Amino acid sequence: MTISTPEIADVAGEAASAVHIGFDVGGTKIFGVATDGAGKLLHTVRKPTPAGAQHLVTTLAGMVRQLAPQPGPVSVGVGMAGLITTDGRVTISPNLTGVDGATVGADLSAALDMPISFDNEVNCAARWELADGAAQGIDHGVMVAVGTGIGGAFMLRGEVLRGSLGLAGEPGHMIVEAGGRACPCGRRGCWEMYASGSALDRLAGERLGGEVRGPDVTAAARHGDVGALEVLGEYSYWLALGISNLCVLTDPEMVVIGGGLSEDWDLIAQPVDERLTQLLIGRAAESRPAVARSKAGELSAALGAALGGAREHRAALGGAHTEGAVPDGGSEPVT
Repeated sequence: MTISTPEIADVAGEAASAVHIGFDVGGTKIFGVATDGAGKLLHTVRKPTPAGAQHLVTTLAGMVRQLAPQPGPVSVGVGMAGLITTDGRVTISPNLTGVDGATVGADLSAALDMPISFDNEVNCAARWELADGAAQGIDHGVMVAVGTGIGGAFMLRGEVLRGSLGLAGEPGHMIVEAGGRACPCGRRGCWEMYASGSALDRLAGERLGGEVRGPDVTAAARHGDVGALEVLGEYSYWLALGISNLCVLTDPEMVVIGGGLSEDWDLIAQPVDERLTQLLIGRAAESRPAVARSKAGELSAALGAALGGAREHRAALGGAHTEGAVPDGGSEPVT
């Protein structure tokens, strides 16, 4: 897959040899990307997500050095699962261990001795989709990232909505079944307990038995296995239910699907589409919002983090956008 981020070249104002790094820190894995000053994807690195804030910072610092040896990158951006305030504090991250209350961005900035762009990972992904991905030209949209949990971002007038504290866009923790399954966030019945990658693992084990997990189901479904297709059909209902709630609330033009599950979107696109048409109110089938897979799949959040870092780098150099580091409402650089 060939991916480039042309806007990085426009934003950074740097030579093609400049390196911009972005990270997507999820519940089970970290994706790291390096792009050059022309926006071309140079390298990717994937590592398990460690437990604890200090171990996470150490891992990220090591990945920076791996992705951009001396003289190192000109910018680094980090997108992380969880509720991230505008001042860079992790209030809660239910699918990561030992990071609640941590200042990961500031600690990484100190470790690398450079500013760090730090935000929720799906906010980062949505910025990339708006700039160079599936949501180009979209004014009102929603991004749903399905991985270990479910993250989200709201696109309003072509910008990412942060909210009063920076905590907007956590649809994985809206209740879809009152008194339902216990969620790591402390509540019950959250959407991600029914429609995340972890939920698909659970559903696969319950319906097919043994040690069957989500990847086994998608692999079997590609070969026409009836049981696997039935599991995906049941799973698709829960995914469509949450998407329909977001559509009722925000009336988007488009819903962009990202995260690990987007790699198998072709298997569930039709059943999700059918159920979404049934669940939506106030919309005819032909007028309902488009549901599109991210053009970068699992890499969109890391690419968006790299883009955020490049934008803030330009702002620090006195670039054209002087109202703020990220003109679409992104986070301030962490120092």
